[in-house]
Amino acid sequence: MDLETTERFDDVSRRFDVIDQRFSGVDQRFDGVDRRLDAVDRRFDAMDRRFDAMDQRFDAMDRRFDAMDQRFDAVDHRLDSMDQRFDATDRKIDERFEESKRYFGVLVGRFESMIALIVEGHQSLERQLREFRAWTETAIGTLDQRVMRLESRRPREGSRR
Repeated sequence: MDLETTERFDDVSRRFDVIDQRFSGVDQRFDGVDRRLDAVDRRFDAMDRRFDAMDQRFDAMDRRFDAMDQRFDAVDHRLDSMDQRFDATDRKIDERFEESKRYFGVLVGRFESMIALIVEGHQSLERQLREFRAWTETAIGTLDQRVMRLESRRPREGSRR
């Protein structure tokens, strides 16, 4: 090999050494990036574990909410049942009220007719009482006249007749 070729090989070899040094720097940088990515991976793993724990808690909460929904559904069913019972009771009360109102109307009608009879009887008694008073006054007046006539006919104590 001649000198020129050797120099060229040496130049290429130096260039390769520079490239090797650069690759060593790049390798070191990649090692740093790898270490950083490993740290990031560890952090992501920790976050995954935390998210898994949160998912489990959310699942537990979902189960509790499902149980609460079932209980609320049962309460809703009971309230619907109570509403139906109250509606039935309201209808019965309304029916009884209407029945009582009709019965009260009949009683009022009977009382009105009884009161009308009492009023008529009272008026009749008043008329009879007025007639009795008039007759009594007439009878007393007649008796009074008779007594006066008899007294006027009777001899007085001092006189002899």
